[in-house]
This record gives sequence, structure tokens and C-alpha cells, in this order.
Amino acid sequence: MDLAFAVAGLNSPPGLRAKQATSSTRASPASLPVSSRARGHWAPVAALGGLFALKAAKPSQSRGSTRVRLAAVPAEKPTKTTLFTKAGPDGSSLGDCPFSHSVQMALKLKGVDYDVVPCTADNKPAWLVSEVEGKMPCLVHGGVAKVESAEILKWIDQEFPGPSLAVPEEFHEVFSKCGLLEAIAAYNKNTNEEADSSLLVNVQVAISQLRLHMFDLPIGTPYMCGDQLTLLDCQVLPVLYILQTVTADLKREAALEPWNLSELPESDEIRDYYTRASALPAFTQSCYSPEVGKWGWKQAQNA
Repeated sequence: MDLAFAVAGLNSPPGLRAKQATSSTRASPASLPVSSRARGHWAPVAALGGLFALKAAKPSQSRGSTRVRLAAVPAEKPTKTTLFTKAGPDGSSLGDCPFSHSVQMALKLKGVDYDVVPCTADNKPAWLVSEVEGKMPCLVHGGVAKVESAEILKWIDQEFPGPSLAVPEEFHEVFSKCGLLEAIAAYNKNTNEEADSSLLVNVQVAISQLRLHMFDLPIGTPYMCGDQLTLLDCQVLPVLYILQTVTADLKREAALEPWNLSELPESDEIRDYYTRASALPAFTQSCYSPEVGKWGWKQAQNA
């Protein structure tokens, strides 16, 4: 069975605008939590987003044409490339895991055929428990099992041929320093109205950190490190997917004010980046459904 999970509820990429400046890098305005630029004029509160349009990406790198098989849990360690990951609510379909989403994106960009084995806490194979303490995601290739998503991503880039996904050294800490996943996780889990505003600010500050990173890139750069997708995009996009497809529904159910990237101007750099990059096959074909994402975060709220 091939995995082809559709991304529901996302807008199609908007038409791209022409470059609006000739300097080689963006100016870096003062750091503010939220971008709110409208109709080409700076709003009085915060104005990081929407300075320049991003150019169309080179299509050659976005392969997304690998063959992926959803497999049952094997008793023995597999010999072919296999990703062991969290199962969904039915115990056998793909579960919500941004780390596995990152790994699948990298495998697709490299053009690797692989199996996906969703596991519950109760049906992990014995070798997975004894060898890597049952940690997932776990990628097996050539008899070697790797865990910890950051290490798996580096391993994929080194082990498999295809386009390089390496992140330039100066950008190695962009994802970890912005704290985006931690901020979104705390915000999603919260159901306390008094704490919600400050937790939202943390999310917005993390997004602003990414936005400032993009300001330091040459004008028109479509992705986090340049004209091609890298492992940094594989880390950032699955986290933004959580915010865009799950967070607002969680807040509505908790009778709290909903917020996601759609609250930003369409010209905002991060919203524009996500809209474009989330339409690529390597991303869409490795997504779990928004409904499964909501199920997973409801569990986290009740934990």
C-alpha cells in the first residue's frame, strides 16, 4: 500500500511577485514578534513580514517520486530501508510525528524507496526495544538502526546519493535556537486562558527568529538556506505544518482564541515560504492527516 496522505485545508501557492529591490541582501528591521504589513505600507505595530517576494524554486530537486510501502510490524530487523514510527489512532496507520515527517521528506528528496512501519507502545519488535530502547523514529538501512531525528537526517544525506541536503555551517543552529517546536508544543498543550497569551507570544517570537534568518539571505531566496531544499527545511516545515493544520482547532475546542500562519499577511515571509514549500511532493506525500495530528495533540493535552 503506497502512502499518499493529502494535505487538507491548505491554500494553493499564490502567484509569485517580481523582485522589488536590487541589493544582494535584505535589510534587517528591528525584531518584533508579529509581522503586520498591509498593502505595501508599514503598520504601526510590527513589520517584519512582506518586504520582498520569494522567487520560484528550482523544480529539479523536489523529487517526491519514491516508492513507499506501509508495512506490518516485522519480527526481525528488516534488510531494506525501513522507518519505524508512531502509529495513528487505529494502531496501524501513520501517526503524528514531526520528526518522522522530517525523515520522510529527506528520504524522498534523496529518491530513496523505503517502507514505513507504524508501531504502538505495545507492538514494537523485540530488536527495536533491545537495540535502541524502543525509540522512534528509527530508520534501518543496511542492517544499521539509527535514532534521534537530527542524526538520522545527517545520516540520510551522507549515506544516499542524490542532491546534497547539507545545511551550511553558519545555519546549523537556526532551528534549535529559534525554539519553534518547543513554543508550539507548549501553546498546543495549554488549555488555560490566563497562560495562553504569553505562550502565543513565544510562538510568534520563534517565527520572528526564522523571519530574521530569512532577511539575512539574498533577496528572493525561496528556502531556508538558498535555492534548494536542505535538512533545515526538512526540520522547519513539519513543525509549521502542526501550527497550520492543528493549532487553531485545538484552541477553538478549548474556547480560546485561535491562531496560525493564516493570521499573518499573505506577503509575510514565513507564511509565503510555508505556502510554497508545503505544496512540494516531498512534503505532501509524507504528511499524516490533520485529523491524526489533532488526535495526537489531544492526547498530549490530557497526559
